[in-house]
Amino acid sequence: MEHLCSNGHFEVIEMPTLIMMHGMTGTAEMMRPFAEKILPEGWTLLVPDARFNHPRRGKTWWRYEDENPDVTRRLQLSRKELMDVDSSLSQLEKLIAEEAPMGPLIVGGFSQGGAMAQEMLQLPLAHRIAGIVALGTRLVRPMELRLRLEELDEKRMFWMHGVRDVRVPIEDGWAVAHLFEAAGWSVELVEHEKGHMIPTEHHDVLKDWLNDLIH
Repeated sequence: MEHLCSNGHFEVIEMPTLIMMHGMTGTAEMMRPFAEKILPEGWTLLVPDARFNHPRRGKTWWRYEDENPDVTRRLQLSRKELMDVDSSLSQLEKLIAEEAPMGPLIVGGFSQGGAMAQEMLQLPLAHRIAGIVALGTRLVRPMELRLRLEELDEKRMFWMHGVRDVRVPIEDGWAVAHLFEAAGWSVELVEHEKGHMIPTEHHDVLKDWLNDLIH
């Protein structure tokens, strides 16, 4: 996209790439309609499938070692689970190198996907990340992330969570918002009355936020 400067010359503005990641048991196919709905005009969209198959259905960015119903409420991941996170980060780094044009990145996702978006700040490409979309998600490595944020410039986050979320309790979600706010990020906060979902009535709010990132 070209922009006319005050000196009469045109400068080329590199349009962002939006990377949206599904949650545990989800798929890229399930996430894509939502991602396309919120995608600003002219942006590139990447909607990857997670690296691992989930034992019940769909995909997962990391595999939980235990299968009890409350496993997603466990605050800390095991060493093996964190190895899966790192494997998934390598997959995402390769995807961006191969398919994303140069320019800013907006990384986001729902639940597990939102956690992966935050973890992408640990990659060398973190300086290209202009914003994070964190939907119904949690922290994975809060101490490491807090230290990493001290090294990076402050950017912007869109945060959304449901007060009736039993899969990822809203208290865990608020920990995400508070960590980024403490690091100086501008955080747009949307708390809704529903559960572990992305309510359709809030889709336009997110699209407006994305549009504002380049204006």
